[in-house]
Amino acid sequence: MKINTVCVIGLGYVGLTLATILAKNGFEVFGIEKDKKKLSLLKKRKPHFHEVGLAELLKKTEGKQLHLLQNIPSNKRMDCFIIAVSTPVDEITKEPKIDSIIAATEEIAPYVTSGQLVVLRSTIPVGATRKIVLPILKKRSEHFLLSFCPERTAEGKALEELKTLPQVVGGLDQASTDASVELFSKISPLIVGVNSLEAAEIVKLVNNSYRDLVFAYANQVAFICKSLGLNAKEVIDAANLGYPRSDVKSPGVVGGFCLEKDPHILMKSAKHDVSLIKAAKELNESVAGHILQAVQRHLKAWGKDPMTSRVFMCGFAFKGEPETDDVRSSQAIKLLKLLKDNGFSTIYGHDPVVTKKLLRGLGIRPVSIGAGFKDADVAIFMNNHKSYSGLKIEPLSKKMRKGGLVFDGWHMFYDQLWDSNYVKYESLGFSSKKR
Repeated sequence: MKINTVCVIGLGYVGLTLATILAKNGFEVFGIEKDKKKLSLLKKRKPHFHEVGLAELLKKTEGKQLHLLQNIPSNKRMDCFIIAVSTPVDEITKEPKIDSIIAATEEIAPYVTSGQLVVLRSTIPVGATRKIVLPILKKRSEHFLLSFCPERTAEGKALEELKTLPQVVGGLDQASTDASVELFSKISPLIVGVNSLEAAEIVKLVNNSYRDLVFAYANQVAFICKSLGLNAKEVIDAANLGYPRSDVKSPGVVGGFCLEKDPHILMKSAKHDVSLIKAAKELNESVAGHILQAVQRHLKAWGKDPMTSRVFMCGFAFKGEPETDDVRSSQAIKLLKLLKDNGFSTIYGHDPVVTKKLLRGLGIRPVSIGAGFKDADVAIFMNNHKSYSGLKIEPLSKKMRKGGLVFDGWHMFYDQLWDSNYVKYESLGFSSKKR
């Protein structure tokens, strides 16, 4: 099947990056975005999120190979529709919310005709393509092609990974698989075919649940070492060095939209015991609470009141490397709420990528690094952006009030341990001794 025109439904983190890469590689792409504000920005060639290289690529393709619209054009036949809308989970029940998938499918259904390919790119519960999407499309047509091809790129290097990562393809039938291979082989060096829609659906869920699990193990080790008075980083480094059967990750703050929701979607899809995945998810979600407790313990030891203590938080995006401005499912946002709920009212913040406007919207005052440390009682680093890892913490700590705490969520300053009689360094699994 020859594919020339592609319609991408949803221009978020997944859809926009894919649409621009497809346009760059010669396809005529129609990108559909319902949010008028986002669409307006995109038509001005300004992405509504930070992604390395995206603004430049948008400038090169928009109005040429890439056409940005609010609705599917009725006068243009598409060879392929790609659904790339968001699929969050309910905050309380953790049930997958696939309303957007249903709406997108119903939107394209009147335009799907014989021989056209429909690709699901959004993360969904196992079986949803066959049980939910397929019946909606069948109401309007019988002879279309359907496949599931999961998005697995990392925010911050999505454009690079779209060109380098293997693309997983699972079709409703062989013709659907072949058409999807034809499409994605134009942008990716390797296609991994699986034998069903369901196998393709579960791949990304397995990928992200595994990542969540290995990070949880590292954080569990950190908590154990801390309880035993041991240095977790020293222990993990010693366990890994020169030992080929060990690759324990460094403890850290685990967040992000996909890692937050995908393990829950896998658990909801499963017909088997999921206690291991569940325990890992719960442990990683508890890290913000552990940091709060560390702050409270420290301030109590110094006789400080949260109401009058100054807190400086750095790193509100869910990760620092590769850099992003995405604060969805960020542990920093969770910690911020915990701090406010526990009486902390004077909170300053900094992020190298997240806008000051967004930070103000969170109810904190954006400041520079130097201004944030000045007279602070607590400084907390919640992501590992490269601009943080290069900081000289000792001189900055001298700006803090006596009895200050520097909490390093990523062990960035471990090698800079300094002698101080009034500022304490702490990370996940390690505390410096007050000298």
